[in-house]
Amino acid sequence: MTDWIDEVMQSIEGISTIEKLAIGLGLSILAALCVRILVWKPSQWLVGKTESEWDDQLMDLAAPLVNYATFLLGIYATVIWAVNDSIIASVMATLVVLILMLLIGKFLSKSASMILPPTLEKLDAKADLGLSGGTTIILGLTKAFIWGSAILLILAHLNVDITAALASLTIFSLVIGMAMQESASNFIISAQLMIDKPYDIGDKIQIDTLVGTVAEIGFLSTKIRTGSEHLVIIPNKTIASSIVTNFAKGGPDDAPRRVNLRLDISAGYDESPAHVKTILRNIIDENELVLKDPDPVILLTQMLDSAIIFRINCWVEDYGDEWLAKDQLQTTVLHRFREENIEIPFPHMQLKYEAMQQEDAAEAKKKKELEKKAMAEKKKRQEEAEQEDAEYEARLAEERAFMKEKIDELRKQLEEEELEEEERIEITNELMDLETRVSGSDDD
Repeated sequence: MTDWIDEVMQSIEGISTIEKLAIGLGLSILAALCVRILVWKPSQWLVGKTESEWDDQLMDLAAPLVNYATFLLGIYATVIWAVNDSIIASVMATLVVLILMLLIGKFLSKSASMILPPTLEKLDAKADLGLSGGTTIILGLTKAFIWGSAILLILAHLNVDITAALASLTIFSLVIGMAMQESASNFIISAQLMIDKPYDIGDKIQIDTLVGTVAEIGFLSTKIRTGSEHLVIIPNKTIASSIVTNFAKGGPDDAPRRVNLRLDISAGYDESPAHVKTILRNIIDENELVLKDPDPVILLTQMLDSAIIFRINCWVEDYGDEWLAKDQLQTTVLHRFREENIEIPFPHMQLKYEAMQQEDAAEAKKKKELEKKAMAEKKKRQEEAEQEDAEYEARLAEERAFMKEKIDELRKQLEEEELEEEERIEITNELMDLETRVSGSDDD
């Protein structure tokens, strides 16, 4: 058996170079086919059993790479066997390595194009990092890194001195960096804004004195559409250094668009505070835009020279209805105050003059009786309002006492070290909401 093998090897060694190259080429093709049939086909069958699609696409990209790599390695082995020349073998090895590096670079580049966009979208959907908006830039930087690394490896394999090229590239990068310092700073700040997500498209925000709705969020600027239909473009760097008020995220998690509505209503000193509070409370209860939870609060906040000021503190479910709710409340206050003969003080001048003729005595008596009757009815309503207000204040005091007990309980829970982060955040939000309701939202 050994003798037969030796005879075969000697006969193969005795054939010409062209015949060796032909045999090597055939064996290389046969090896590529064997790899495709014996290894690649079963692998594709196993991958096809999975539900995900990315592994199927990755296998489709890797198939040409494996086939070409097997074929090129076979050709390289053929040249070394057929041509007994170290120079030719070295050149062939270099060509094979270069082609393989280019194929690997192409494979990695296409894989990045296939995997990165959906991956960034999934991360953005889960963590809300704002990465999907910069997919093009991230993908471009990834491809540049892949091909740059491939080129450097190829040059290093060719024994090309890349030190000078790297030094020149470094100097060039410094010059470009200094020239684009402002843009680079804006780019980095934009990335931070997209991760922090202080606002989303459609949110109503205020930046300094500008109020509008976010129309578009870019990597360098944010576009805001104002109420007068003006599109204002603000660099993200300016936004990062400004105070941003987001009206769409001020409320709790279950009502993020909720907004606090506060109105100051004035009345004369001869009016009963309980009567005024009762009328205002009825007006609020009848309004459909004002939320019943949290409870609206009405407080006497100021005593001016000619008027006492009542603060209406209530909540509207959507900040888009804030102005409409304010209009409805103030219009209803005017009508109800007139019906209840409640004076709204305002600066005015009163002129007194002698009448040209004496008023008819019967008419004067009738007018006086009507005024007396109106005052009696007003006094009766004031007494009823005072009783109703006393009951309301008692109920409010009970609710405040309950909320204070709840606040103390939540503070004790926060002191526990074994609390998980989600539970701590939930308790903190509930605590802040209760403290706001107890204080009556006293910030101006």
